[in-house]
Amino acid sequence: MRIAVSSDLHLDLNHAEIANFITQQVDYLTTMKVDYYFSLGDMFNDFAKTEEYFKQLQQQLPTTQVFYLAGNHDMLKNVTYNQLENLADPHYLHNHFIDLPKTNWRVIGNNGWYDYSFSQYYGFPDKVARWKKAYWIDRNISQPMSDQARMINVLTQVRQQLTAAQISGKQVLFMTHFAPEAVLLPQKIPSQRKRRRMWEMVKAMMGSQKLGDLLAEFPVVRQVFYGHLHYAPALTTINGIAYRNCAVGVQRKNRGTWQDKSLLNQWISRLYFTQL
Repeated sequence: MRIAVSSDLHLDLNHAEIANFITQQVDYLTTMKVDYYFSLGDMFNDFAKTEEYFKQLQQQLPTTQVFYLAGNHDMLKNVTYNQLENLADPHYLHNHFIDLPKTNWRVIGNNGWYDYSFSQYYGFPDKVARWKKAYWIDRNISQPMSDQARMINVLTQVRQQLTAAQISGKQVLFMTHFAPEAVLLPQKIPSQRKRRRMWEMVKAMMGSQKLGDLLAEFPVVRQVFYGHLHYAPALTTINGIAYRNCAVGVQRKNRGTWQDKSLLNQWISRLYFTQL
């Protein structure tokens, strides 16, 4: 059983020619004999395009099964919170699980969210919320609750899924979009006071330490895959759990990131394979 995981392709921001890129992905995944391909969010700034993309990708793959989560960018347009929670798409993994045939492994997926717990402003949620509304791209995401309440829903869903997996005697591969541990974020602190404040605000929207704490409660969780952080290390072990970031990121000039590579090559270099 061979699986492959990636995240944060940002196909619109990376100016991909979609039909051609799908063909390239199909060729590569088929050549590599991948049984399951998981994508952890941020494909487009439009959920309708994300949904259609995975429909087309699955139609062209002869043997690989495709599953996806939604990242914050996918949530910007053409989807509501209720639709994200109740989408009738067999390839959408949020708050669902897959038992991999002929193994004892269960894949659990959840889009995730954030509650400001990575930030020193965690105790001042109103201040962070005002900054988010003024500056952060997620201000365009409509949700019927606060970020903290949304994260509580995530934690409730994940606990239920992990408890069920533990009762069933399954080992778990957990997949989400947002970062589940504070130590996964870049640890360098900006020297300028203004930049430090901005970084603390940005950290608030990166994920939730409460999710990492919850995952650590369940010994059945062996590996965690996430995205959102474009340049985080590929592997970090915390409390005996292997955390892997699979984000491709956005090609930008003068950033020294991956402007000399094609999107396909960057996707391949960040694609994580595991044999189960």
